[in-house]
Amino acid sequence: MAEPLPAFVARRRPDWTRLEQLLVQQRAGSLTLADVATIDSLYRRASADLALAQAAYAGTDVLRFLNQLCARAYSAIYRPRGAKLESLRVFYTQTFPRLVRETLDLTKLSAALLAFGAVVGLLTVFLHPDGALMLVPANLRQIIGRGEVWTDSILGAATPSEVAVQIFLNNLRVMISAFAMGVTAGLGTALIILGNGVSVGAIVAACFQGGVGPNILTFMAAHGPVELSLICISGGAGLHIGRAMIDPGERSRGAAVREHAQVAVQILIGCAPFMVAIGIVEGFVSPGPFFPWPLKVAVGVLSGLGLWRWLLRSGR
Repeated sequence: MAEPLPAFVARRRPDWTRLEQLLVQQRAGSLTLADVATIDSLYRRASADLALAQAAYAGTDVLRFLNQLCARAYSAIYRPRGAKLESLRVFYTQTFPRLVRETLDLTKLSAALLAFGAVVGLLTVFLHPDGALMLVPANLRQIIGRGEVWTDSILGAATPSEVAVQIFLNNLRVMISAFAMGVTAGLGTALIILGNGVSVGAIVAACFQGGVGPNILTFMAAHGPVELSLICISGGAGLHIGRAMIDPGERSRGAAVREHAQVAVQILIGCAPFMVAIGIVEGFVSPGPFFPWPLKVAVGVLSGLGLWRWLLRSGR
């Protein structure tokens, strides 16, 4: 009979920890020749532990941990030099979509929080006499009061490239904040996502009250589906960290948080190029009348569907 799981972990943990440390040193380029030999030896022992865990401890966190540890060690040992472009291709065709799928339940929770916040913002402005005063900034209320939308004149105040950079930096701030606040057991992440939903809902409601509702929806049509999806995915990454703090499973809380944080960081990095791309759309396509509204809607729908089709199917 296999030994009890706690005894197995206690007996083998020192080797696993040492292998993790050496893999970190390998990334930093600070290994000695003896360290390389040690990695090889520890990898073989971890592979044997993985085989034992598959047979005796199926479905446990230990099995998942050993799967990831052996995969990292294999990559470190057998990856050829000069394979950065190949690694990048593998990351975006396999690793990133897989990680998004693994945390999809938390992305859905993040989307639900965003939608709930939007409904709260909409109802507060529509049903409360002072709702817009509480939730919509004064400068936006003044523009809406003149029967205008600030997005109509945004290109008059800055070039499209400047607008794109400003939008990207703002969205990146939201994404990083939602990710980083996962260390509050996910509470801070939830509040950030909820707050953004309330803000979006309140502004849309205020625009409809001011008679310019179609204008704001037209502006949001081209970039909104992808932008909001990326924010929800980043929120899901933050909640992934929070989940490790609440339920670390069979590992220590610190080890669980470190493992989940590695996944969350990869998800955040994977989102960044798409946020740059959608910032360009928001700076060049969304504002102004140059692109007709049917084209903006088509861009938004096709880009949103394309993003999720790729995330849900790529690398399976």
